[in-house]
Amino acid sequence: MPRRREDVIREELARAGLYHGLTVRALSVRAGTADNDTVRWILTTEQPAMVWDWDRWDFVDEVLIVSGMEVPASRQVPFLDSHSRRSVDDILGSVSDFSEVEVAGYRGIDGLVRFATDERGQVALQKVRDGHLTDGSVGYEVTRAVWIPEDEEAVVDGRTWRGPLKISYRWRLKEFSGTPIGADTLAKVRSLCSKGVCR
Repeated sequence: MPRRREDVIREELARAGLYHGLTVRALSVRAGTADNDTVRWILTTEQPAMVWDWDRWDFVDEVLIVSGMEVPASRQVPFLDSHSRRSVDDILGSVSDFSEVEVAGYRGIDGLVRFATDERGQVALQKVRDGHLTDGSVGYEVTRAVWIPEDEEAVVDGRTWRGPLKISYRWRLKEFSGTPIGADTLAKVRSLCSKGVCR
């Protein structure tokens, strides 16, 4: 019996590290030098980015409303290798100390990325220091969103948006990943930190 198209797509997405209900969007970072294991990194901005939409079963442009981000009670999420969550070895560190920022006229969120002291964490940190690891991606679960059809407008978060566009105004941050290629050109490493001072 032939497999349904939806089942084939779901299997391919799972192989790529995308699980039902988890959305990812890629970002870019800028590196410098540091002598300890932390980096201030812009995690996401409100610049529209193309993502897979589980409800529409298609790729769409989405805006993540910054004020709608929810974080775990621990106020920390894992920093992963390319959204892989198959093993604890995929954890390169953690992200905490979230704050709102402005980037090129867009609202954004940054966080303090702390790299693990094991070999994989330190290799990733050195790639950031050397300017080779320049992209990252948030993994999140959308809990409230509105779809704005093409040529229509809607007011969300006190602002008017024009479709076609998905506005995710409540979402749970699950993880942040270092990735080879990003999409949100405004999400950059803000600064590398040394002895608690970020520059």
